[in-house]
Amino acid sequence: MTLLGVSTAALADRNDFGALLAYRPDVIEFYGYPATALPRIARFCAEHGIRPALHTPVPYEGATAPRRFAPTGPDPREAAAALRLTEATVRCAADLGALHVVVHFPSPYPPYEEAGFEEAARDFLSATAALAREHGVAVLVENLSAHPLLRTPEQYHRALAAHPELGLCLDLGHAHLLGADAAAPAGFAALFGSRVRSMHVYETTAERYPRYGHEPASRGGTRAEGFMGLRDLLPDLLRRTRPVALVMEHEPVAPGTEPAVADWLRELIHHHDDAGAIV
Repeated sequence: MTLLGVSTAALADRNDFGALLAYRPDVIEFYGYPATALPRIARFCAEHGIRPALHTPVPYEGATAPRRFAPTGPDPREAAAALRLTEATVRCAADLGALHVVVHFPSPYPPYEEAGFEEAARDFLSATAALAREHGVAVLVENLSAHPLLRTPEQYHRALAAHPELGLCLDLGHAHLLGADAAAPAGFAALFGSRVRSMHVYETTAERYPRYGHEPASRGGTRAEGFMGLRDLLPDLLRRTRPVALVMEHEPVAPGTEPAVADWLRELIHHHDDAGAIV
């Protein structure tokens, strides 16, 4: 059964967790909250029967924390800081009984230096896989679209081949923004199958990204307009991957429109679960 989730990215007020109840979520993915917020997150989820999930970094202490999450450097100090943030997030997830932890990978920032990249990537993934084993937490690598050495479905598949403990959070927008390969989301699904444990679902085009780049999945944009065409794409992705969760990761929407954003995804999930997965 696939769960429907929503990210705290959808909040106009990051502290108003109650606003997310309008989506009737099974899961809420929390991102960038300080340690002082963790007890409130635990209480809120328990009170409403919601499963928490975490997006690294949690906890995140704002002004005193690293300004960038750069797990592959090229600055080794940034890579070490990213691993510390990942370890802290995995520990929090274990304490909260979180569904999963999502980790951006690799570093999205230029310069994209080839020297040392492969070793840095291997070291970070090996350490992260060890954390997943140690704490019994599902850790999901999220695909990005910036780094030329690690961005395509094939490159991610090779990088993760030695780390079966790690799943994939398929960010559909990041995959779509690869540009030349219009089938990139389907390419990830074909290579990873059920190793895709979660998807970040929103609509976007290259022209809208990053500003206004996370629009509701229900927007209805077409491939001819440069959008993904999620109404046609998602059923096939669900059949190929059988994810544990679909997580809506759009920007805040007008109050009162949340049900319309979520209901078609919920209906799609129910139809998929009733029909059974086809791999």
